[in-house]
Amino acid sequence: MPRTARLSRDDWAAAALAALAEGGAAAVAVEPVAARLKASKSSFYWLFDNRSALLDAALELWEREQTERVATHLAAIPDPAERMRTLFRLALSTGNADLALRLTGEANTSVLAVAGRVTRRRLEILEASFRELGMADGQAGHRATAVYATYLGTAVLARVGVAPADTDAYVDDLLAAYLP
Repeated sequence: MPRTARLSRDDWAAAALAALAEGGAAAVAVEPVAARLKASKSSFYWLFDNRSALLDAALELWEREQTERVATHLAAIPDPAERMRTLFRLALSTGNADLALRLTGEANTSVLAVAGRVTRRRLEILEASFRELGMADGQAGHRATAVYATYLGTAVLARVGVAPADTDAYVDDLLAAYLP
């Protein structure tokens, strides 16, 4: 059945982001993404100049979802410990951890730039939360880095099929080890 609704840049970006999560930057190509959307390549060219523009749009979408949207959600949580729990659970939710790992492992400089900005924003949120809990700046920064490194390690384990059985209990135990 032919598609009747017009695809937006965000539709294409979301499909490219899914391809990126599955196969890295090399998987973001016009034909496979068009097939994923059941769209023609010509609809792509109405919205994008080239493949690079599509990759940039996918990265912008991921950054927007992983920074602005998450930061807004977390800002509404008054308790810093609960804010960190929520951030960790969001980061470990289906697809997010694998995508973060894939992006930080890419050789593409655009991909690495976005992954770096998202990582720095997450570290800022964690560090600010530790400072709210009474830690000095240096200690809060070190603790934030340790928590984030643990998250990345957990994501690696999940990627090879060794994920915690109960994510909520795991996050609670993990943060209990790091919280003052």
